Amino acid sequence: MGLDSTSISELIQPEQRLITLTGAGGKTSLSNWVESFLRANKKRVITTTTTKILPPKRGHVVLQADGPDFFNRVRAAFTAVSGVTIAGDYDKASGKLRGVSRETISAMLDAELADVILVEGDGAARKPLKAPAGHEPVIPQESGLCIGVMGIDAVYRTMSEACVHRSELFSAISGATNGDVIRPRHLIKLAESSLGLFKGVSKGCSKAVFLNKTDSPGGMELLAEFARLLDWTSRTDINWFAGSVHSREIFTFPQATPTMPLE
Repeated sequence: MGLDSTSISELIQPEQRLITLTGAGGKTSLSNWVESFLRANKKRVITTTTTKILPPKRGHVVLQADGPDFFNRVRAAFTAVSGVTIAGDYDKASGKLRGVSRETISAMLDAELADVILVEGDGAARKPLKAPAGHEPVIPQESGLCIGVMGIDAVYRTMSEACVHRSELFSAISGATNGDVIRPRHLIKLAESSLGLFKGVSKGCSKAVFLNKTDSPGGMELLAEFARLLDWTSRTDINWFAGSVHSREIFTFPQATPTMPLE
């Protein structure tokens, strides 16, 4: 089906110092995997968000709202660990960490506090698919790479809010209405649409799709359909990957050839 087994080093490039993840179906898990890979390669990594995230189960957290000398506290943390989570403050009501502004992320990048900054720019209510609202995703303009994540365990399920966050917006983008069966072409349209996964990405930012959960029943066979459809896609500026964050597997699709649009 034209997929090659590869490593996460094909997904991210050394010059990409600010990486934003959007979409649904495994953003946090993928971010954790990328962080582990980078730290194993002797990189200092900041993990943060422009929305809200659950606190990490382990690791060092620095809250921007917790006292003065924010940057100095981050630098001090890196003397002990190679990975730091940055947040605005802790929301006791939700149990989540509130995100920081794009301006704060820009300042951290300019100050070279870390080798790489990973940003979750989207919330997905723990569903495998998500279409962004008008104010989403919140992507720093300096991002060198935006990874749009989708869970392929949503494919062949009935389209509804139960498996698609902001299902009415997904319907407008993909053409799938409530009660329809979600198909690979609907996910491809979500990735290719100017209102989809990469909405608001700056011109110089690379774009990569990660189809997660190939370890779900029928997942690998399903990728053959994606590979066939991507042979006809009109968007050659998006690199497509698939795999399982849980199993630490990743595959790359061949570069698409622009021939005809999806129907």
